Amino acid sequence: MYMHKSVYGTKNFKLGQKTISSMDLVFSDIHADLNALDLIIKTASSDEFVKKYGSFSRIINLGDLLERGIYPKEVLAKLRSLEKNYPIFSVMGNHDEGFLSGKKVSASSLESMDAHEKLGVEDLSFFKHNKDGTFGNQEFIDTKNGLFCVHGGPLDPMKITPKNADGEAWLYQRNWQRLTDEGFEFFSYHGYHYKASSAFGEVGRHIKNHIILCGHQHMEAALVHQGGKIQEIYSKLEPKKEKISGYVLESKEIDIHPTSDYLIRLGLGGPAGYYGVGSSVPHFAIIQYDPKKVMLFTANP
Repeated sequence: MYMHKSVYGTKNFKLGQKTISSMDLVFSDIHADLNALDLIIKTASSDEFVKKYGSFSRIINLGDLLERGIYPKEVLAKLRSLEKNYPIFSVMGNHDEGFLSGKKVSASSLESMDAHEKLGVEDLSFFKHNKDGTFGNQEFIDTKNGLFCVHGGPLDPMKITPKNADGEAWLYQRNWQRLTDEGFEFFSYHGYHYKASSAFGEVGRHIKNHIILCGHQHMEAALVHQGGKIQEIYSKLEPKKEKISGYVLESKEIDIHPTSDYLIRLGLGGPAGYYGVGSSVPHFAIIQYDPKKVMLFTANP
C-alpha cells in the first residue's frame, strides 16, 4: 500500500519496501503566485511533455510558497489537492518562516499582506508545526537518490552561528543561506553567504555522491565537484527551445556523472516574487533517474 506522512514533515512513498521515484518535479520560490504554479503543473503534466520527458511521480518544493504574491490561500489549496495523488517533499523558505513566525522579511505589497492576513488555521495546516515552536523542515535528504534539498544552503547552522548572534541567529539557518558571489564567506542581513566548497564538504558527510538542490536567490546556477576540483558549468549548458502546452520552454540539461557532486540552484518559480533579481518568468526542473539527469526549464508565453 502507499504510505506517506504530512507535508513539511518527513514523508515516504512506498509500495511494499520499494521507493518510487521514476521522475521528480522540482520548483522553488512560488511566492503565492497561483498562475505560475498552475502553469508549471499543467506543463509538466501535459501529453506533449510526458511523451518527451516522462511523467513525474513525486514533487519537491524548495520553499517560499508565501509572501509577495496575492494568492497564498489558493496556492496552499492547490498543493493540498496535489498531495492526494503525489507525495510532496517540502522545505521551509525564509519567507515561509518569516510569515509563520511573525518576522518581517521584505517586499510584499499591501494587497499581498491583506491576502496573507486572511489565511486561516486550516490553510496554514499545510506547514508542520514543530514541538519547539518552529515550522517545517530545513532540509529534505534522500540518500537513495543522492539528493540534499534546501531552500538556501546546506551548511550546519550550529557550525557557523556565532555565540553572540542572538536575534540574528535565524539568518544563519539553511533557508537564509546563499551561494556567495565573492571568493569568501560572510554574513549579512540577507543571510550567511557560503562557498561551494563548504557546501560540498558538508553534504559529503551525509551522501557520498550527491546533488544539492536549492533556490532562494531566484537565479539558476550549476556547479560540479569532480576530482577535487569545482567547476561552474551553468554557463556552458546549451539552451534548447520548444513549444509545449502553449508555452515556449527553454531547457538546459545536466547529465549527472555517478562519481561527481553537483550544486544546482533553481530559478524563480513564481514571477510574483520578482524583486529585481533573476528572471520574472516561471522556472522549474525535473530529475530523471534512468539515465540520471537534471533538466532546468524556463516557461515563456
